[in-house]
Amino acid sequence: MLQKNTYQQYLAAKELKKQSWRYHRKYNTWFQRHDEPKVATDEYEQGTYVYFDFHVANDDLRTGQPQGWCQRIKTDFTFEYNYLEDELNA
Repeated sequence: MLQKNTYQQYLAAKELKKQSWRYHRKYNTWFQRHDEPKVATDEYEQGTYVYFDFHVANDDLRTGQPQGWCQRIKTDFTFEYNYLEDELNA
């Protein structure tokens, strides 16, 4: 089980931020721009993003699909800046 607020999480977050990933507090996951936003204002930007998702399905044992973190693409997503986590906590 992953413990919250560990030094390993801090290092992982630091590396993700270095690679232009941004943490969204409402969805509790990391997002990265897939391409330049179609719309950008002072409050939000909208476009296509890649994000981390935890894949779990009831059929996994039968189909052999792996469970765990995967990347997915979200089109026409609005990333509201007020949900942007900007702090790194060690």
